[in-house]
Amino acid sequence: MSERTLSGSIALTKLTCVIMEKKGKDGKPVKGVFIPIDINGLETKDTAVYLPVRVTVKDEADKYDQHGFIAKSVKREKKWSEMTDAEKESEKVLTPILGNIKDFAQGSSNDASGAASDTTIGEEDDLPF
Repeated sequence: MSERTLSGSIALTKLTCVIMEKKGKDGKPVKGVFIPIDINGLETKDTAVYLPVRVTVKDEADKYDQHGFIAKSVKREKKWSEMTDAEKESEKVLTPILGNIKDFAQGSSNDASGAASDTTIGEEDDLPF
């Protein structure tokens, strides 16, 4: 089995969001992105929040040297081939392309685990970091 390393980014601001500043632990402002869970169709499990995505990979790079894209995914009742043109247009609004991906032949040391917090911050509260 061959190994492929794909690298890309996701434009979080394509989701319904607000860019805001809150006071950090040291009293200085910290800029962040507030992303509502329900409005964006995010899924919660235990103390984690997930953004369901669909990744499309192409064998050949496009004119921008990209090998595919990452799109938001939603649970749908019908298959794409069974949808009317109006239903397909409505689906596109719910599943925007969030970013592109590139295929690298060599391995990468990217760590996508990130830092998670299950703390809910009130409007008047300062940030815990």
